[in-house]
Amino acid sequence: MGKLFDVLFLDEVFGVLSGLDEKHYEKILYNIRKAQKTHDPELFKKTQR
Repeated sequence: MGKLFDVLFLDEVFGVLSGLDEKHYEKILYNIRKAQKTHDPELFKKTQR
């Protein structure tokens, strides 16, 4: 199965991610990759308002 969408990061994102613990950094990237391949409404539920 291919990607549902592509992700382009702004330069500022790398600054924010580099300030995080490696565990959190990896978890964010893992969730982005997972979201690209599957439609899972629960995946980013905490980011919704």
